[in-house]
Amino acid sequence: MCLKAAVHPRHKVGMGGGHEASRHGEAVPSIDMSYKTILVHVDEATNAAARYDIAAALALAEQGHLIGLASSGVARFLRDTVAMDFSSPSLAPYLDTLNQRAGHALDAFEKAGVRVGLGAIERRQVEDEPAEALASLARYCDLCIVGQFDERGPVSAVGPSLAADVAAASGTPVLIVPNTGLTSAPMRRVLLAWNASRESARAMHYALPLLQRAEKVDVAILGARATEASPDLRPVTAIGQALARHGIHTEVVQRDTDEDAGVALLALAAERGAELLVMGCYGHSRVRELLLGGATRTVLNAMELPVLMAS
Repeated sequence: MCLKAAVHPRHKVGMGGGHEASRHGEAVPSIDMSYKTILVHVDEATNAAARYDIAAALALAEQGHLIGLASSGVARFLRDTVAMDFSSPSLAPYLDTLNQRAGHALDAFEKAGVRVGLGAIERRQVEDEPAEALASLARYCDLCIVGQFDERGPVSAVGPSLAADVAAASGTPVLIVPNTGLTSAPMRRVLLAWNASRESARAMHYALPLLQRAEKVDVAILGARATEASPDLRPVTAIGQALARHGIHTEVVQRDTDEDAGVALLALAAERGAELLVMGCYGHSRVRELLLGGATRTVLNAMELPVLMAS
């Protein structure tokens, strides 16, 4: 799949002081917000190629550094075979095969970056569990990109909560690429899920580079949250004003619905022709296990478009 990484000059995120023109012609302050270091999970999943293409396109647009992280699975293999003698020669072929498969996956990742002319590409191979390794490295990155869980994927594939685990453990926004294989970059139509919570605020701020490049940004407010606050801080008006100061012009879409928020968001994204959904990641950690909120779980399971989440 060929992805274009061109950045429209009117929507470019500023890298310093001064002003830039918004799409309506007025001058808006530039901001020093960008994805200068992007981390992507590298594995053998069926949607991996689309993930690498999007990561490379974003890194090129941001003039950033792209890191591909592959886990060989050696740590998991040794854990599952704990009764065996680790020094036994019979283990060597299995360990070599795991390392070779991780290396081949990194080759495919690197080719995606070279194909678009990206100069700053870094390969990393670890033996740790993917979620732990990604979360540790993501703390030094501006964006982490992973794939949607595919139950039909390799047995060694990561679990369905990888994105939420990494977002919660690292504090870094996570972009999840769906299994549909129909994704393209840049993502010009964005749906921002807003409920005035801490999580949705973090997601909105972390998505600013993508929101500024978008041609259309819709803000989804579901249920009664749009009218709960005082008149001066009603989400339906305050969020539009806050984004307008970044040169982002939005249309607020209110829906009074009792259905699952994740179902409602995905339906609205399809209705509005969104190419990216931005939302908070809800849940809490208990003994290293993330207990996902209903909307988060629904979106991770049923998404057919890229989703940017922050916790």
